[in-house]
Amino acid sequence: MVEGTIKTGVDNLIELLKNTDKITLNDAAKKLKIKTKILQKWVDFLVEEKIISVEYKFTVPYIYLNRTRQEEKNIVSKKSLEEMKTAFTEKAERKNIPEEHISALWGKKLEREIENQKEYFFRYARLKKIADIEKAWAEYCIKVKGIVKKTN
Repeated sequence: MVEGTIKTGVDNLIELLKNTDKITLNDAAKKLKIKTKILQKWVDFLVEEKIISVEYKFTVPYIYLNRTRQEEKNIVSKKSLEEMKTAFTEKAERKNIPEEHISALWGKKLEREIENQKEYFFRYARLKKIADIEKAWAEYCIKVKGIVKKTN
């Protein structure tokens, strides 16, 4: 955090949830060293703002951080790649970019898109407690590049 920046209890809660898949309300209160009633007020507000969600298992509330819309968009699938490629190609054609350049530009865009997913992938892999995240990332990249070849 930037020097001189004040960190609130809610900031601490968000940070806790970034590093935890799901946590009970009571456990979160203990880790944050605050009363459950205070945490409940924060949770109510954050749920209303759609920043976090609550899930109940046998009346025990579990809280977790909602994925952002951007993170959801970052998940690569064959369908989303086909849609992206179509939109990209149409835009390039409207700008009169020569057909032989469109393919190379598309390849560069895909490389950037894959790299943009890396932070989300690593955070999610840590939440899922994946042992060798670098290896999992390499395997994911191979899979995505296979999907990319099928859409070309």
